[in-house]
Amino acid sequence: MVHPTPPHLSPEQRERLEQLADAARLRAALYPSLKPQPVRRRSRSRQYPGGWPNPGRSVWGRRWG
Repeated sequence: MVHPTPPHLSPEQRERLEQLADAARLRAALYPSLKPQPVRRRSRSRQYPGGWPNPGRSVWGRRWG
């Protein structure tokens, strides 16, 4: 529901209020509320369910070649 603008505002203030309301509506339409991303914690060596390390990524600091 849209509330009527208060009568005690000057025309400049009323125009500014309408611009801010339009901008807020546009922002809400374009960018839906962003929920904070959950913190994901990874272990240093990711492993398959059987317990074997990921191939090629088992040693982090070493380059092959």
